[in-house]
Amino acid sequence: MADTTTAAPVNKSKITSGIRIALALFIATALAIFIFLWDSKYINGFNLPDWLGPFVFFPLLSVFLGYGINCLIQYLSCNQVEWILQLQRVAIIPLPQIAIWGLLSYFTSLRWPIEGLVQSWNPEEKKSLSSAFYGFWICLYTQTIMNGFAQLCPTV
Repeated sequence: MADTTTAAPVNKSKITSGIRIALALFIATALAIFIFLWDSKYINGFNLPDWLGPFVFFPLLSVFLGYGINCLIQYLSCNQVEWILQLQRVAIIPLPQIAIWGLLSYFTSLRWPIEGLVQSWNPEEKKSLSSAFYGFWICLYTQTIMNGFAQLCPTV
């Protein structure tokens, strides 16, 4: 009599949550440093408009870095990568980032608790510190969620 109770084995992730969190921390830190340097005018040497940093460059950098990290996580987890699916997933990362920058542009009082921590800095550096704070946390949040989705192995 044939055994009809067997099923295909479930692919379990080969990487731990610590690796996923460390990669999300890497991206969040890199993007927080970028926005800190942009808002304090250390890397905007071409006199580009200030809004390009948080509304264009920050989301683009997060998409590129997030796509690379998500593909790496899926490859380490499943030994294969669904390139288009990862691109579709990472495309939603800029939405909460653009929303937070819009809120910070409209409601500048949201910056006050962070800017109040350093009284001796000039206004541009205070703004850059609050931008880095919010940028770090929104990146960490979105990338951690995307890293969790990236480890899902495709069904055959």
